[in-house]
Amino acid sequence: MKTQDVIDENFKQIPVMLIKDEDKLQVMGNPIYYPIFMSLRDGYKTVKEIGEDYVKFIEKEAKKQGILDDKKIEEYVEKKRRSDKSLYRYIQQLIDAEFVVLVGKRVAMDKPMTEKLFARTAKFIFVESFYEKIFCTKPNCLESIIQLLGLLYDVPDPELANLEQFTNSMMDSSKRITSKLFNEKSEEFVQIVEKLSLAEITAVLQTLSLIDLVSTSENYTKLIKSLKN
Repeated sequence: MKTQDVIDENFKQIPVMLIKDEDKLQVMGNPIYYPIFMSLRDGYKTVKEIGEDYVKFIEKEAKKQGILDDKKIEEYVEKKRRSDKSLYRYIQQLIDAEFVVLVGKRVAMDKPMTEKLFARTAKFIFVESFYEKIFCTKPNCLESIIQLLGLLYDVPDPELANLEQFTNSMMDSSKRITSKLFNEKSEEFVQIVEKLSLAEITAVLQTLSLIDLVSTSENYTKLIKSLKN
């Protein structure tokens, strides 16, 4: 069946969206939406196409959990898959949260039939807690790092204040480079990393943050020495 996609000429997908709003963070954290986010990362799609991707995601999830038998995978998929009606409801909830938008329609050339086309508002969506996932800033984590530094460098009692200053510097470095990439260089950033997975993008940003920190290492010489002596 021949079709033609008619896209709203006013639609323009923004490169990067950084989420801070608590309600939106809750939506982002809801696992039922994740397959939809991942499906629409490839571009605009119909509900039917999103549903097909949703099934593929469930199949991968089953295999990750160690389910290898084809019949058991099929049973797992049937239990987890969503109807078109449910997907429409999820998509509308994502539209309400401004993560997804209706961008046009797919028109059948030889039949009086159309399908709605949906896209993500932004190519990449990051949450503000992204930084917390990269760097350890919680008291229990810092206490463990202090103890491990003692093991690694044979330092009897490393100063917690020095470690806090260093981790804060790492956090500032990350915020500095991501701010520039997300705000000033967002178009170029998306073009460079669009083929990477979200895990790979996170690893890339973490590496860039460390390089940025090392590039100004003269500012932290005394701090680093205090952790090792």
